[in-house]
Amino acid sequence: MKIHLPGLAALLLAAGSLASCRETSRLPEPAYENLPLILPQINPQKSFFNSTIARISANSPTAPTLIRPVFEFVVAPSQGYAELQTVEVYKSFYSNSSKSLGPRVKAMDLTSFPATVSINSQEAITDLYPAATPAKPIPDPVVNASVPQGNRLLPFDAVVFTFEYVLKDGRRIILTPISKTPGSVGVAIGTQVNAPYAAIATFKSQ
Repeated sequence: MKIHLPGLAALLLAAGSLASCRETSRLPEPAYENLPLILPQINPQKSFFNSTIARISANSPTAPTLIRPVFEFVVAPSQGYAELQTVEVYKSFYSNSSKSLGPRVKAMDLTSFPATVSINSQEAITDLYPAATPAKPIPDPVVNASVPQGNRLLPFDAVVFTFEYVLKDGRRIILTPISKTPGSVGVAIGTQVNAPYAAIATFKSQ
């Protein structure tokens, strides 16, 4: 399966149809570009974060010996990825209570495929914020230095990993547009913030 992006000819065809039906017939068929599709493959043995352990602050006395839960997935673009130079990996925090994503943050670049991404819970939540809400228009970061309170996450919250393409000719292919709506500026939107296009690491209690 591949993503199909209309080219310039498709835009010209639409414009021509508005101006004149007679002119439309002279234009070429819409041009399409085939790009590889990424469906991240989640390791079933490392498919979520234990929320009890993930909540423990990095300042806790137990932190130095703590084994943080790890989430792991493989990025293996479909056939045709020779055109790809880089897959940019982004992360966002999903709050189950507000049912919304927070602003996205760059996590890493991948340049060879298939690529295995393995990340522990503390690394995953670093630099992340939940979405703003009327009750909390300026949200606190997910990472919390307070030992008693711990990191600001609950069962069924999640870290959502999304992807963008950089092609070898320098073009960027935007798969998850960024919202400019007040209150959600910087939040990734669109179909590909959802599974199976995104890799979603849910926090689960055990």
